[in-house]
Amino acid sequence: MFDTISDPALRLAAGVGATAIALTFAMAAAVIAMRMHALRLARRNAATLATWRPLLARAAAGEVVDVPHLPAAQCLPLLLLWNQLQESLRGESHDRLNVLGERLGLYTLARRLEDSRSLAARVLGHATLGHFAIASDWQRLDKGMQELNTPASLAAARALLRIDAQAAAPHVLERYLAHSDWPAPRVGTLLRESPHEAIAATFVQRLIGGSLYERLRLLPLLRFAEVPNIDSVLDRLVRTSREPQVLSIALRQLHGPAALADVRKLAAHQDPLVRSAAAQALGRIGAGDDHDVLLSMMSDSNWWVRYRAAQALLGMPRMGADDVVQLRRTVGDRYARDMLDQVMAERGLAAQGRG
Repeated sequence: MFDTISDPALRLAAGVGATAIALTFAMAAAVIAMRMHALRLARRNAATLATWRPLLARAAAGEVVDVPHLPAAQCLPLLLLWNQLQESLRGESHDRLNVLGERLGLYTLARRLEDSRSLAARVLGHATLGHFAIASDWQRLDKGMQELNTPASLAAARALLRIDAQAAAPHVLERYLAHSDWPAPRVGTLLRESPHEAIAATFVQRLIGGSLYERLRLLPLLRFAEVPNIDSVLDRLVRTSREPQVLSIALRQLHGPAALADVRKLAAHQDPLVRSAAAQALGRIGAGDDHDVLLSMMSDSNWWVRYRAAQALLGMPRMGADDVVQLRRTVGDRYARDMLDQVMAERGLAAQGRG
């Protein structure tokens, strides 16, 4: 009985074992093949760079160069190298590489890449067209900016800003407001790369006159984009806005003293989010008279307001270690004293303050 059961079982086990061994060898062969392919690509890319990097550098410097035959296998590595160099070039050097890129067929290649299913290819295509900055590419880049793949759409937006920053700014801001996939730091960087005067009018108009949602989406960009006279825009928001969220974001970015009187009023705002932001602003732009305001805010019913007020007070100019110790001795409110102790501990002043 055992023989009749064990024979098929042994045959099955032997078959499974042989299959496992075959699969192991097949996987090993596949890994070796992939490794060899990667090595061949690396050698080919290195050869491409060795051939074309000096030629591109000489062409950018204004030398007349003889362009060798460009094998199809070198097109993408060359296009990557060309884009890397263009990122660091401006003016005539940039234009000279555009002329050479046109001769090499890189512009035509970039337009083909824009229709690729590969994300990396589309991003490279958008970036290349942005360097060529040809107005007739506007529609295809605008279409690329509307796709929901974040890297590709951002690359298309950057290309549009390179072609015509003033005309592209409204479209870029509209895309940013319509979809949440674009992060504020990246969009702010795009705007900072553009001429300030090209984006300022549209940006400020949407920031001041837009809906609450639009203002909340646009305000964080101010930390990254360089918008002319932005202090006056923030002053205006602090003076006129009634939305606590807008006020708190504007106060946290305020650095000019022109709105100091408004900040002092907002220190007594009904919303603790605004009061805490006002305390932070007083710490940056406040004067000696604001010590008492911040001291009063350290007794606020909201923990965060007390915390920000204590931070602001201890961080104000001419507030030395001896002043902090003396301040702690004179504070009568228990909540204010506890908060002062916490912030002092954070700054390594606790031992002195409790003496």
